[in-house]
Amino acid sequence: MNRQDKKRKKVHPPSWIDEAIAQNAGSEIFRWEADGKGYWIKHGRPTGSTKIHALGYRLSGLPFLHPVEAKDPRQSVLFEAQKLQRLHEAGLPVPPVRWITSDFFVMEDRGESLADRLKSVSSDEREMLLGKCVDALGALHRAGEYHGASQIRNFVLDSNGTVSIIDFEESFPSTASLRSLQFRDLFLLLYSLHRQRTETDYPRLIERYMRSSGNDDFAFELHRLYRRFSWIARLVAVDAIRRRLGSDAEILHRLFESIRR
Repeated sequence: MNRQDKKRKKVHPPSWIDEAIAQNAGSEIFRWEADGKGYWIKHGRPTGSTKIHALGYRLSGLPFLHPVEAKDPRQSVLFEAQKLQRLHEAGLPVPPVRWITSDFFVMEDRGESLADRLKSVSSDEREMLLGKCVDALGALHRAGEYHGASQIRNFVLDSNGTVSIIDFEESFPSTASLRSLQFRDLFLLLYSLHRQRTETDYPRLIERYMRSSGNDDFAFELHRLYRRFSWIARLVAVDAIRRRLGSDAEILHRLFESIRR
């Protein structure tokens, strides 16, 4: 991105943005068509974790419970917009941001939800799309970055078959190691795929992620996590207990089974 492009983001946004916001009052995020292109307008929203969430992480160490840094809506807007700009300028698979204000930012629409697409494709296309998904996450990690909310719903697919990553509002305290945040990203992606009952060869998917990211020992980390919490795996393997604990226990059961394999 050249200096002129950066400067353009600081001038007054085009008039259609005011119209779009007026017609979508109260919406945190919405899509809008202008000049023959699709855009998403996203307002800031607070981020953070509850005390129970933080306590759960201290007691269990489960990656997906790592507490999120607290930010108010304006801090959240600036953090996400500036991170998207930086990642896009580095050639990573994220949408470009076109305008930023203290209350919202505007980014280009990069296609449909990959989570939705996966529900209606053949098994061969599903494997191809999931491969692109972990390649996108792997490219982000290889560049020394993390996502923070890497559920499958935050991956999108454009008409050319390119997968991009969205929703970078979550941040973490400076004490959190990059390695732990990247491992958390992988765990969240696997968890979300199990949540929507996505059928795939999970060991092969993890191997592809490791090749893409350079984190070639994360399979060992997953096995170590499984050994540490094998008592949970045994607990939720009992049908009566799993039904009583609810859907999250069922998801953990399927996830731990794929890790065990």
